[in-house]
Amino acid sequence: MEQALAQQLWIYIDEGDSMQGRAIASRIVDVLRAAGAPGVTVLRGVGGYGTHGVFHSDLLVDIPSRLPLVITCIDRSDRLQRLMPKLGEIVQEGLIVLSPVQVVKVGRRAGGVLPTHLTVADVMNHDVVSVTPDTPVAELVRLLLERGLRAMPVVDDHRKVIGIVTDADLLQRGVSQLPLHLQQLLPGEERAAQLAAMATRPERASDVMTPNPTTILATAKLAQAALLMTEHDHKRLPVVDNDGRLVGMLSRSDLLQTVANNFAISAEALPGAGQGPARTVGEVMVREVPTVSPDTPLIETLDRILSTPRRRAVVVDADRHVVGIISDGDILRRAMRPTTPGLLQRFAIWIGGGARPPELELALKNQVAASVMS
Repeated sequence: MEQALAQQLWIYIDEGDSMQGRAIASRIVDVLRAAGAPGVTVLRGVGGYGTHGVFHSDLLVDIPSRLPLVITCIDRSDRLQRLMPKLGEIVQEGLIVLSPVQVVKVGRRAGGVLPTHLTVADVMNHDVVSVTPDTPVAELVRLLLERGLRAMPVVDDHRKVIGIVTDADLLQRGVSQLPLHLQQLLPGEERAAQLAAMATRPERASDVMTPNPTTILATAKLAQAALLMTEHDHKRLPVVDNDGRLVGMLSRSDLLQTVANNFAISAEALPGAGQGPARTVGEVMVREVPTVSPDTPLIETLDRILSTPRRRAVVVDADRHVVGIISDGDILRRAMRPTTPGLLQRFAIWIGGGARPPELELALKNQVAASVMS
């Protein structure tokens, strides 16, 4: 793999520089930490002068308040380049320098792949949407579909989390017959028709939610959040403050992105530095994966996809080389249009465990795996 170029960032500012009442140095550190920089150092100079030529020093009897500060970090070149516009907006007066460096060694403390200095608040989604116990299910599902979400926290009048509604909750309680990721693939008029049908139902969020869901404090370490997700098999957690009020949502993808950022330098800029306690792909991969050939009839392919909870099948050639992948969404999006709305509904019922509609074979006739695979 081609090594990623590492660079060292140097930012020279004055100690007293501020923006909107907050120290510039603090803002810069927050930007670098949020972007996943593996480490940042702030150095306070004992003396120096800048473009104005005024010398400041704490070696003099009259100690001035605008001593020089140097903020530096080493990271991948591509990430630092992406941060330049934002850093340029913050540093109105000062100097920003990038210099190439050769990373010789990256040492890490034992304790896992998640950075110990980051908390849940550093990586969670702050733009969180919630509903109240009295929200109608049709409105709840509309919000989920419009936002591309898979779960919705339920809060009381004080924004304290009292429940959560997931895709599984909607399916198990009979509110929906089609998973949300498939509903989002339906034509707009069909989604509208389904929401209109839901509007006649009496259920509210309180009727379909899972009460007292697992939550995580915004101040908790990421390792604690990962442990909670693993123990309870959750893909996302509502994030609360010390009073139990909703302040964000944390997903598995947020944690994975943080892990990827944390190992960016050691895994790409320095060959072999990412080795150690981390497992290989072979140790954690799922081995029992349905496979089909490119010319497998689509109706047979669909049977194999629905035989696994992952709703996926890998397409391989005669030499077992991977040539594609097919999900239930691929079939709905590419193979079942145009088709009648009634058939789509019966297709949804079949996915939920009902009988396979006889018209399905006719709708998928003469189609093979290769025609819909990604």
